[in-house]
Amino acid sequence: MAAKPVQEESEQQFQLALEASLDGFWDFDVAGNIAHYSSQWQAIAGFEPCAYAGEITHWLERVHPEDRPRFETELKALCAGKSKRMRNEHRLRDRHGFWRWVVVHGLAGHCRLKNGGSQDMAPVVTRIAGSMTDQTERRMADPLTGLPNRMYFIEHLERRLERAQAMEAWDFAVLSLAIERFKMVNESLGYAGGDALLMETASRLTDAMTRWKSPAESVIARLNGAEFLVCLEGVNDEQQAIEIAKDINVELRQPFQWRRERVAPSAAMGIAQADPGYAHPEELMRDADTALTEAKTLGRGRLVCYSSGMRERALARLQMEADLEEAIRTGQLVLHYQPEIDLATRAIVGFEALVRWRHPKRGLISPGEFIPLAEETGLILPLGDWGLTEACRQVAAWKALSSGQTHALRVSVNLSARQFGRPGLAGHVAEVLAKTAVSADDLRLEVTESSLMSNADAALETMQDLETLGVGLHMDDFGTGYSSLNHLHRYPFDTLKIDRSFIRGIAEEKDSAEIVGTILDLARSLEMEVVAEGIETVEQVERLKSLGCRLGQGYYFAKPMDPEMVSAMLACADERGYCISGSDRPN
Repeated sequence: MAAKPVQEESEQQFQLALEASLDGFWDFDVAGNIAHYSSQWQAIAGFEPCAYAGEITHWLERVHPEDRPRFETELKALCAGKSKRMRNEHRLRDRHGFWRWVVVHGLAGHCRLKNGGSQDMAPVVTRIAGSMTDQTERRMADPLTGLPNRMYFIEHLERRLERAQAMEAWDFAVLSLAIERFKMVNESLGYAGGDALLMETASRLTDAMTRWKSPAESVIARLNGAEFLVCLEGVNDEQQAIEIAKDINVELRQPFQWRRERVAPSAAMGIAQADPGYAHPEELMRDADTALTEAKTLGRGRLVCYSSGMRERALARLQMEADLEEAIRTGQLVLHYQPEIDLATRAIVGFEALVRWRHPKRGLISPGEFIPLAEETGLILPLGDWGLTEACRQVAAWKALSSGQTHALRVSVNLSARQFGRPGLAGHVAEVLAKTAVSADDLRLEVTESSLMSNADAALETMQDLETLGVGLHMDDFGTGYSSLNHLHRYPFDTLKIDRSFIRGIAEEKDSAEIVGTILDLARSLEMEVVAEGIETVEQVERLKSLGCRLGQGYYFAKPMDPEMVSAMLACADERGYCISGSDRPN
């Protein structure tokens, strides 16, 4: 039997190598404008499995419109001999309408000189060839959990909306989910523990969806951080979506064990039910996220379904954020000052600085409306810096006004959790005191218990630095945290401020009086001062005095006052200071 020609055998081996490769290969005859593709190229591009050849424009038509100009430019440069090699990454639509990410390499070859002329004449490229590698899985998957990422989810939702519009069947919803207090998990368990919780969450979500009747089409994706998206299939209305979300929540709330630590995760959830009003995937995702944001404001583990009113509130919130940024920049913020009173003598012993916003259209806005927004957006840092400096500047002005008087003019300034957790806080406070020529004895900083919880060791170091500086330290809203006693023993507070919720019923309710009495006894044993907040009636004043409470503040004595009113009041003070009685208190 005659041996096969060497060239034929070589071509067969080459063809076998092409077919065995995971990459797709292509060959373009520039002169004939015909492209040939390997079967693997066809599989990647989503063609029917057959020998395929055709004009290269058929390829270009499948390239994503955003990626096509660059790919076409590089391809033309290769064909024209302006470049010898090409590497291009683009999206290619397969026959199912799915966008696949591919990396294409190309090489120009088989060049000849024009008309067989001199070596100085430009070469002509007659053929280019290269490979195509499918990068979809790498580009579309979250590297930590292996779940699809945001890009994949958007493309899936785009195809799902197209199908729903064609069939007029809107039996799906988008669930937006966020693991709550994830920053605290990272800080307590470390980043490895946080990653483990994210992987466990992905696994639990997958398990929950397998129990639903359409698990094959219900896509779960992970966004950045601790947020996930789920396309819930087979959901005809919001009630069905709620039932699935509740099942997911049960799954997620199971205790999570990481080495020796044990945490109980919880998640906030927002749902947007698909309907004919949605034309783009980003709209569904936006509304699910808007519902999620609303859920986060309601407390832990809450679930909210999107409604049209949420969009208006979200837009109003965005507007307020922009307005607040401008307010900080243009000086619309002001400080009002609420006196702290000696309950026995009614003398003012200090003031608490409270920020207000003079909005050019809405008038005076209370901090309850904009402080949470400032915390969330990070605007609390420049706002807090301004408030600290302004309070110290005002104290210096009052000191000059009341020269020769003996009454105290100390001011208390609230610190947010973000401010307190910022490195170098004590140094910043020292700079403000020096700039405003105010003594550290005249400044008190109020810290809530929640500010201490994220990083206890760093909090202790910061407080020790502030104590060394000579600044007073108040624990605000005492009694509302879950480990206040531990914090009292560990941290160098000099004053407790009893939360108004305990003061409200002190004159009538035995339980409230007993709690306040216990706090006062504890403070005395630790040689700490106590300020009762939220005093509104003379009965509350008398009950607090009978329990041994020395200091208080509240509307019974005075509402927060603007600086001018305080200045006028101080100008009338005698050598004992300014005393407020029930009949002459400022309104």
